[in-house]
Amino acid sequence: MDYRDIELKIVLQDSGGDSISSTNQVTTTWETEMTDCNVHAWFKVFESVLAAAGFRSDVIMRGACELVFNETRDPSMMQKVATDYDLKMVEHMSKDGES
Repeated sequence: MDYRDIELKIVLQDSGGDSISSTNQVTTTWETEMTDCNVHAWFKVFESVLAAAGFRSDVIMRGACELVFNETRDPSMMQKVATDYDLKMVEHMSKDGES
């Protein structure tokens, strides 16, 4: 698959019109070369989409963490990511907060 052929179109709607049934439609196009189409590049695109939709940076970061650290994930995979980013999982902390 040639990732450069992917087009992403997102239409954001809000209720800023004259009534609740009349919405303002905002169409924003994100364009990127994506020649180095890695997961980090995709997350940067979606981070900008969420920011354009009005999400604060801390909420976006919490959402990203929830993708990694939740009860549906394999604990060993969560631990690998935690290790990669020099994080300590609560399960590996002693009662006094030290590892």
